[in-house]
Amino acid sequence: MQLSELSRRSGVSAASIKYYLREGLLPPGVTVSARKAEYDEDHLRRLRLIRALLTVGGMSVAQARDVLAASHDPAFDRHTRLGVAQYLLPPHVTAPPEDTPEGATWRERRGEVLTLLRDDLGWQIHDGAPALDALTEALTTLDSLGYATATASLRDYAVALRPIAEKELAIVDEHPAIDEAIEAVVAHTVLYEPVLLSLRRLAHEDVSARLHPPA
Repeated sequence: MQLSELSRRSGVSAASIKYYLREGLLPPGVTVSARKAEYDEDHLRRLRLIRALLTVGGMSVAQARDVLAASHDPAFDRHTRLGVAQYLLPPHVTAPPEDTPEGATWRERRGEVLTLLRDDLGWQIHDGAPALDALTEALTTLDSLGYATATASLRDYAVALRPIAEKELAIVDEHPAIDEAIEAVVAHTVLYEPVLLSLRRLAHEDVSARLHPPA
């Protein structure tokens, strides 16, 4: 297909496609003349992934380029390729300096979380997982406000969420093509988190109404 058809089928403007080509996000088409190139279904799939990374995932062009480079690097297995995409998704938390009381407390809590997930639940978690830092930040803040019960409930949350993660990764694995699988990871990570949050708040409303029936 020519550039105009690629634009029509993907919903991406021709100007954006040319930009993605210049930035190395989209591989060049097959040259058929001095001013024309032919594109195929692989380009269409790659455009969908690029839009997911930039629009849904909120990544910069440089971050998207890193994900795309890893996605076709034979040195990486499928788990690593999918992980690179998820690790670059926001939010990203910066740990307090190690030589401060806040930093010492933060790292102690991080170690406790890792012990729970790895040793107690048997989860395979990388030390550099950004979500681990975000979780540590949230728990540390809750503790500082006097809500230490959040840490006590952490195991229950983890056990409840594991089956959800299994279902979501089963959906991702329905896409053998790595570009489609990465797109699914981005969508499930970014778009399903508001679903989980909203359901949790609705469940709170229901439980509260049952505990304290309106007059």
